[in-house]
Amino acid sequence: MNLQLRPTLLAAFAGLLTACAQTSLPLNNYYPVQGQAPNRLQALNAQTNSQVTIQTHFVSAYQRSAQANEATARRDPNGPAAALLRLIQNAKQSLDGSFYDIDAPEVVDALIKAKQRGVQVRIVTDTDNMTTKESGPTGPARPAIVALKNAKIPVVDDQRSGIMHNKFLIVDGHTIWTGSTNLTTTSLYQHNNNALTIQSQQLAANYQSEFERLFTHRIFGPNPPRQVPYPVIKSGNMTIETYFSPKGGGQQAFLQELRNARQSISFMTFSLTDPTAGQIITAKQKQGIKVSGVFDRWLGAGQYSLFNPMKESGIAVRKDGNQALLHHKVILVDNTVITGSYNYSANAENSNNENFLVIKNAPAVTRAYQQEYNKVLQASQAW
Repeated sequence: MNLQLRPTLLAAFAGLLTACAQTSLPLNNYYPVQGQAPNRLQALNAQTNSQVTIQTHFVSAYQRSAQANEATARRDPNGPAAALLRLIQNAKQSLDGSFYDIDAPEVVDALIKAKQRGVQVRIVTDTDNMTTKESGPTGPARPAIVALKNAKIPVVDDQRSGIMHNKFLIVDGHTIWTGSTNLTTTSLYQHNNNALTIQSQQLAANYQSEFERLFTHRIFGPNPPRQVPYPVIKSGNMTIETYFSPKGGGQQAFLQELRNARQSISFMTFSLTDPTAGQIITAKQKQGIKVSGVFDRWLGAGQYSLFNPMKESGIAVRKDGNQALLHHKVILVDNTVITGSYNYSANAENSNNENFLVIKNAPAVTRAYQQEYNKVLQASQAW
């Protein structure tokens, strides 16, 4: 990405982060397969013990140049792109995806080939990304969308001012690919991004419920309130909590994790503007908790960013060193990893369609994200 283009693109992106009109439709047969789901409080009191496997994936973007990062990331067999393509290529029955932005030719081609071999493929995306980036919402359809529709793959868009910002794929009803990575060349190969491949019937049920809400019922707003089938999934000592926006309890959840910090808080975030989060993090630093973070350098300079207030409070914060974007939405609290599509902002909680996970007591996952944080920190600039 050209450095001169980056502020312009960021400004255009920021314009999308506006409050949305909220859709409210009757919820008939909302859980057609599994029956009515328990509410979150009931589920917290009856955690599900299940078999879960997790793989972590990061874009290898630690050099200054976006071009150099792309060359390296394309060779990485464990990057988000390689993992996603393997999942699509190995799918046997179904691929249900909810993605803010889709234009990477290799991903579109893989989805079309899956459809051609008999896999059911369904897609949800954001209205603003149905057309070419240069033309605006009234311009010609994006070639990727045209190709998907020509292949008889149904594509549902949110048709509202708020953004459908998810990035997740459900594979054969048992595996989830999710994180901060959009299906674009820049997001897959140039931005600092992460993804998780998680095998879990219960987690897949959570995401399938949200997908049907969007794709089948066209419900993109908060009403009627969603009921996540398995809000807390337990596998051995590990727990996974699932949150969807808008107004799905995500803000309360991540703020509580910050309040629970006993040893350390670190973060690498594209957007961190939540003032309550800033107050909690600053208070924790004053209590002796180790706090540090890396912001995307363009959004970090924004009016509502917490970068300057934190820096003035003596917190060890930096701006990233990537010519493209630091696009992570990651907070690490002690042994807990918070990650997904959710930027820590009012729009993420109140307007956008988002998803994120709170993963606790999963040492391998924590180590992987801590290693990624260290790499991003090393590549960052002390501005």
